Amino acid sequence: MAKFLVIHPNMDIYGGGERVCHHIIKALVAQGHQVELLAFDFDQTRYSEIMGEKLPEKITVHTLGNRATVEANPPLSVYKRRQNILKLLKKYKATVDYDYTFSTQTFSAFEATLLEKAKKNIAYVHFPEIHYDYEHAKRSKRLYLWLYKKLLEKDIGKLALVFCNSNYTKAMTEKYWSRFGIQNPVVAYPPVEERFWSDKPLNQRAKQVLYVGRLVPQKRHELMKKLAVDFPQFEFVSAGLLRDSEQSWFEDFSKDLPTNYTVKPNLPEEELIKLFEDSRIYCHLMEGEHFGIAPMEALASGCITLVHNSGGSGEFIPEEFRWSTFEDLKEKIARLAESTDEYALWNKKKGELRDKISVLKPESFEEQISTSIANLIQNLKT
Repeated sequence: MAKFLVIHPNMDIYGGGERVCHHIIKALVAQGHQVELLAFDFDQTRYSEIMGEKLPEKITVHTLGNRATVEANPPLSVYKRRQNILKLLKKYKATVDYDYTFSTQTFSAFEATLLEKAKKNIAYVHFPEIHYDYEHAKRSKRLYLWLYKKLLEKDIGKLALVFCNSNYTKAMTEKYWSRFGIQNPVVAYPPVEERFWSDKPLNQRAKQVLYVGRLVPQKRHELMKKLAVDFPQFEFVSAGLLRDSEQSWFEDFSKDLPTNYTVKPNLPEEELIKLFEDSRIYCHLMEGEHFGIAPMEALASGCITLVHNSGGSGEFIPEEFRWSTFEDLKEKIARLAESTDEYALWNKKKGELRDKISVLKPESFEEQISTSIANLIQNLKT
């Protein structure tokens, strides 16, 4: 039995990344390992509501207070935040004891400061954002990020095992990190909870289009407003996590909504599942989504699932159900609104798609994590 420190700073968000963390913890506990979780504020009741089950009882949770305590204002906010994190973790590092670290959220200054005491370090990479942003940024932004990127790079080589959420992310991770010693990242697709899987026929569902994503400007919920105006015969629903920090934006966004468009923040899981099950069409509006658990939940729920032709979702969504421009998206929805032929095409592919997404079952995810960890530990003994 080994002692694992699972590091997931923002455990108060409870989205797809938090589900990944939850099932990684379950996989480690099932193997008989001792597991401790390090995060900012953690609310067990809220966590249970979102996840549909409690964190395993044997887990010790170390909380570092409110995440806002490390935030910093410009200029140089990313560096100020890093210094705040180093100060916050200084006392914790002096007393903590662990064999392995497992970073399940990202790879940043937060996690990197904890790697030096472990036998081996593991990370689940949702996307190598800093390196991607650096490559695609303008010169001024590149100058700003250069030192932070270098500070990160000195610790990337300490990762003995890397998981990625899609082949898309794996390719990007290899592109940016292979020169630091990262080899053969393992693709472990985020799990879709059993509760989301449904066989409800399309003709028994409402004429409803759903989009699920955090209620932040980057998720482009404003496109749902436009679609609702263009397709008054459908109901449109946006659902997602809303945090206090986005309340001002949300209040402006919620003004003068079309009558056939509803926004539902912070839904309990059972209500979210019902939304999926009652909707005919799921429309994902993010471009370059590294994977996106919501489109996969939509697939499992039986919705006709439309995603942008970029990122990791295309590994499961057929090309004819991907869109490139807003006009392209409107055209696809128009065909679905005017003809049952598209429904027939989807129904024809549904069985094939169900077989394909069977790898997203939680037990498949946990088994892959467990097997890879066991091999890592065994290799240390030989």
